[in-house]
Amino acid sequence: MTTVRDIGGMAAKYWWVLLVRGILLVVLGILMLAWPQATLLVFVVLFAAYLFVDGIMNIFNGFSERRAGQPSGWSFTSGVLAIVFGIAVLAWPDTIGKVIMYVIAAWAILAAIAGIAAGFRLRQTPGSGWGWFLAWGILAGLFGIALFVNPAAGILSILWLVALWAIMSGIVFIIASFFFRKVGNDIVNSPAV
Repeated sequence: MTTVRDIGGMAAKYWWVLLVRGILLVVLGILMLAWPQATLLVFVVLFAAYLFVDGIMNIFNGFSERRAGQPSGWSFTSGVLAIVFGIAVLAWPDTIGKVIMYVIAAWAILAAIAGIAAGFRLRQTPGSGWGWFLAWGILAGLFGIALFVNPAAGILSILWLVALWAIMSGIVFIIASFFFRKVGNDIVNSPAV
């Protein structure tokens, strides 16, 4: 049975794992901000690799389904499509990135229409917060239009958001690591535990 002292001992002993993760995240975020083109290339390659692995796994799943006497057509089809899409991502990374941004832009505009419509519908209901729906719809519409006008800026913005998230998460991990070390040592050295 694990005791509180055991948990404290683990925290005191392995606090540095959080510290290292935090430092790596901060460095990753800074590198992403410094070299956005290289970051985009890495994302494209990782996404293509994911598609290849996913496609192969679906094809193997199709063989397993066939051996078990179950329908396997969808597994084979989705596996082949994932591999083909992975090849397309590697062959035309800019085009695929723009297509994805256009899909996000279209989604944002549809969400804007729904948000604005909901805001106007709820306007008659007191305390409904209809203004928030309306504001969200307008912002989503502006975002969608901006992506349609300049999809490359949308890709760059997403990279910046991921980079900022990495830096902020790294800082939180770094701070938490020192907290873990202190609390772990306090638990281990406490005579009451």
